[in-house]
Amino acid sequence: MFVEHIIFLLLAGVLGAYYALNYHYNYWKRRKVSQIPPRFLLGNMAGILSMRRSPADFINDLYNNSSVADKPFVGIYVFHKPALLLREPALIKRIMVKDFSDFSNRYSNSDYIKDPLGSQNIFFLKNPAWKEVRLKLSPFFTSNKLRNMFALIEEIGCNLDTYLRNIPLENEMERSFQLEVKELCALFTTDVIASVAYGVQANSFKQVNSEFRRHGRAVFEFTFKRAVEFIMVFFLPNLVPFFGFKVVPVEAAKFLRSSINHILMERERTGACRNDLIDILIEFKRSNQKSVGSDHQKLIFEGDILVAQAVLFFTAGFESSSSTMAFALFELAKHTDVQQRLRAEIKEALNTTGGVLTHSVIDSLQYMQMVLYEVLRLYPPLPFLDRECTTVNGADQEGYSLVPFHETFHIPSGMPIYIPVYALHMDAQYYSRPKLFLPDRFSTANRKLHRPYTYLPFGAGPHGCIGERFALLQAKIGLVHLLRNHMVLTTKGTPNCLKLDPKALILQAHGGIHLKLVRDPLGI
Repeated sequence: MFVEHIIFLLLAGVLGAYYALNYHYNYWKRRKVSQIPPRFLLGNMAGILSMRRSPADFINDLYNNSSVADKPFVGIYVFHKPALLLREPALIKRIMVKDFSDFSNRYSNSDYIKDPLGSQNIFFLKNPAWKEVRLKLSPFFTSNKLRNMFALIEEIGCNLDTYLRNIPLENEMERSFQLEVKELCALFTTDVIASVAYGVQANSFKQVNSEFRRHGRAVFEFTFKRAVEFIMVFFLPNLVPFFGFKVVPVEAAKFLRSSINHILMERERTGACRNDLIDILIEFKRSNQKSVGSDHQKLIFEGDILVAQAVLFFTAGFESSSSTMAFALFELAKHTDVQQRLRAEIKEALNTTGGVLTHSVIDSLQYMQMVLYEVLRLYPPLPFLDRECTTVNGADQEGYSLVPFHETFHIPSGMPIYIPVYALHMDAQYYSRPKLFLPDRFSTANRKLHRPYTYLPFGAGPHGCIGERFALLQAKIGLVHLLRNHMVLTTKGTPNCLKLDPKALILQAHGGIHLKLVRDPLGI
C-alpha cells in the first residue's frame, strides 16, 4: 500500500508539472499573440544550445518561422521566460528610438560583483549610470577628436604595410603568400586601440603573441565554455552570478586592470596630456572628486567603472573592426571586379596627395564606404540586439501598449525584447538577392530607397554604437594599407560561402579566413 501511495504521488507530481508547464508555455496564446511552438524546459532555445548552426542563423530561423509570417512581432520563450522578437521596422523604431525611455536597458548583463569589467561598461550598464557614463564618453568621438586620432591610426597602418611587405613570398612567380586574414586584421586593430585609447605601443606586429593581443583574443575565443557564458549573459543573465560566468575572463581582466591602472597613475603623476581615452577618464575622476551630488553620482567614476570603459573600448574596438576588415577581404577576394574598382579609387585618391594618406583622402573614398556598408549588412558584428521593458506598471498602467500592432497586449516591465539584425539584413523584401555581395546597394541614390530600421549593424537610437565613426575610420585606413601594395585572392581551400562559427555569439568565420595575398603595388 505504501509503495502504491508513493507511485500515485509521483504520477500526480509529474502530471501536475506537465500541466503547469503546458499552461506556462501557452502564455502568448492566452494573450492572443502569435507564438513559435516551444519545447518543454528549452522554450525556443534548442537551436542555440545545439551549437550546430550559428546564433545568427538561429535568430534568422525564428524570424522566418512559417507560423508567424507577416506578423509585426512574435512571442517566443527564452527557456522559461516569455520574450518578444520584433519583425516590423516601424515597431523597432518605436522601441529603440521614439519610446527609448521605456526600453533604456539591455536585457543582457554580467555579474556586477564578480565581473565588474564586463558588467560596468556602457554596453551592459543600466540606467541611470549608463546615461551618465555615455554622456561623459561622447566627447571622445567628436569629429575633432577623430581628426586628431588620424595620425596615430595612420602610423599603425604604415606598420601593417611594412609587415606585409616583409613577409617572404611563398610563390616567386605569382609573388604571393597565404595568410589567415582575421588574425592579421586583429594585430592592426589591437595596436590602433592601444595607441589611440591608452597611449601605449602594443607592438603586435613585432612581438609574437603580444600580451595585449593574447588577452584580447581570450575575450572572444569561443570555446564551448565561452559559448555557454555568452548564451547565459544574453539570454539568462539572472543566472550568471550563480554559475560564476564572466564576459572578461579572469586572466584577461587581471592584465587589463593592471595595465590600465598603471597608465592612469603614470598619466596623473606626470601630468602629461595626450587627448586620448585615458585623459578623459582622468577628467571623469577629477570632476567626480569635486562633485557635491548624491552618493550614487560620486561613486559613478571610481575604481573599476573607469577601467571597465577602457576595457570595453579595447575589446569591442579591436574585435568588431578586425572582423569587418577580414570579411571585406574575403568578399573582395571573391569579387575581383569590386576589388579592382576599389583599388582604382584608392590609387586615384592617393595620386592627388603624392601617395600620402590624409583624412581628406579617406573622406573621399565613397566606394570604400559602400563596400564596408555592404559587408556590415552581410556580416553585422552582433546578429541581434536586446532590450528590456522598463515601463513602470501601476494601477492605471498595465505596461507598454503595442497599439496599433496589437490592440490588447501590453509589454510588462522586465520582459526581454530581441531585434533580429542579421535576419532583417537577409530579408528579401528589404534587400533583393540578400545573400549576394552588391556594394552598389549603398550608393547615395540607392540608400534613399532603403526601408528605415532594416539596417542596424551599429544599432540605433541612444543605445547605438558610440564608436561607429571611429570603427569605420579604423577599417578604412587598414584596408587602404592592405590594398595599396597587395591584391587578395581566394585559395583552393577558400569556401565559396563562409560558414559562421556555431559557437560564436558575435559573428565570426568558422576556422578563420585564409586568403592569398599577391604583391602588386598600385604604383603611386
